[in-house]
Amino acid sequence: MTDNPKVRPRGLSKSKILQARQCPKRLWLQAHRPELGEEGAEQRQRLEGGTQFGELARALLGSGRLIEHFGDLSQALVESRTLIDECRPGDQLFEAALSHDGVLVRADALERTVSGWVLTEVKSSTEVKPHHLEDVAVQAWVTQQAGLEVREIRIGLVDNQFVYRKLGDYEGLLKSEAVDAAVQPLLAKVDGWVAAARKTLAGHIPEIATGPHCSTPFECPFYSHCCAQEPPPPEFPVESLPHGGRTVAKLLAEGFRDLREVPLERLSSAKHRRIAEVARSGKPFLDPAIRHELAALPYPRRYLDFETIGFAVPRWIGTRPYQQVPFQFSCHIESAPGAVDHAGFLELSGDSPIAPFADALLEACGEHGPIVVYNASFEVARIRALAAWLPDRAPRLLALIERIYDLLPAVRDHYYHPAMQGSFSIKAVLPTLAPELDYANLEGVQDGAGAQEAFLESIAHQTSPERRAKLRQSLEIYCARDTEAMLRLSDALQSPKPDISP
Repeated sequence: MTDNPKVRPRGLSKSKILQARQCPKRLWLQAHRPELGEEGAEQRQRLEGGTQFGELARALLGSGRLIEHFGDLSQALVESRTLIDECRPGDQLFEAALSHDGVLVRADALERTVSGWVLTEVKSSTEVKPHHLEDVAVQAWVTQQAGLEVREIRIGLVDNQFVYRKLGDYEGLLKSEAVDAAVQPLLAKVDGWVAAARKTLAGHIPEIATGPHCSTPFECPFYSHCCAQEPPPPEFPVESLPHGGRTVAKLLAEGFRDLREVPLERLSSAKHRRIAEVARSGKPFLDPAIRHELAALPYPRRYLDFETIGFAVPRWIGTRPYQQVPFQFSCHIESAPGAVDHAGFLELSGDSPIAPFADALLEACGEHGPIVVYNASFEVARIRALAAWLPDRAPRLLALIERIYDLLPAVRDHYYHPAMQGSFSIKAVLPTLAPELDYANLEGVQDGAGAQEAFLESIAHQTSPERRAKLRQSLEIYCARDTEAMLRLSDALQSPKPDISP
């Protein structure tokens, strides 16, 4: 090995290099103004899932020595060098610390072979992605520069075809893919990446505008801060065209920023033209046909919404990695105009919610009447999964699908308000018709990611009964808001004179 492990690394880690690859401004802010960052629920869940899968992957990779000392990098470097020198073919090290020129990495797995070393990086993903290749390129570069001959580079992934069939048995969850051919061309670039990261850290804050890089490959925690430093965007930005793709890119390239300035003939999509016309006029669009369509739905009407959770490492028998398992539903039942009851289900024991969820769902939905949802593909997929898990209940569960009415396409085809800003999510539509039900007014859980985070905290052993009760209340209020929203939207859109003032 070329580096003296007693020399303190100069603070440049693999994660910092990759932050600079996404955006130099992100690296600078993370190093100099970390308090400006906002970590979201999705990011926290991703990190927690990655940690859990990484720990399990060590057991699945076979026997080996784990080098800890996560709080003492100098000691980790010393122990790593000692064990590397002692390794014989077939030996394996986990979390070996290696450094070169002040760049420090920790290898998920290093296996000694007769001819050299196999380097494996573990990712809680189901496929190799471009940023994984840059990640492992930095890893391999440091490893090679530190004096180890890397003969093979692999990425360990989650096999999403794995089914958890026996308690504690995860054999087959980890799959491995050789990436040498893809990584080799990147190795020559790492020197430049390191130099660029150091230059960024030593200089003033980079002047970089927000853009697609803010969410690729990960949501940047400094996005809100950066947006606040920029001039306010137009009230109706071109980017608000839903699924705009090439159209939006072309308009931006031509200098258009405000949707109101785009000639209507430049928009080939009827929906895009409608959105642009509403932006120009400031007046909502409402097709009276939706009133007749909704009024034709028979009673009783059930308004249904699911909350789900997916784990990289399956928790319940019969489930696959990242398979969305429903743990909660809300159902508002309208037996006649103005006559509304509510049914719901929420499982916070930590045990599998699958069977009790299905039973409660069948009871709440009864055997007759439309089941109104918002974006039916999600609920339909979950019901089909329930039927596959519970063959004895499958006929009754699958019969629910035939009764589903999707409110989303009805809204998308017949209604648009300028305040929706190109979004047809229920959270964008609801404030335009029932502002008192705005999700922003909720305390605690306000969105799906927040619901998942609350669920995970609720089922954790260390969560107190008092805290669990509070989380239950927040989850129940949030999920009920979803179905109340559908009920209120349906009522408003059926009104001869809906209150949709600009």
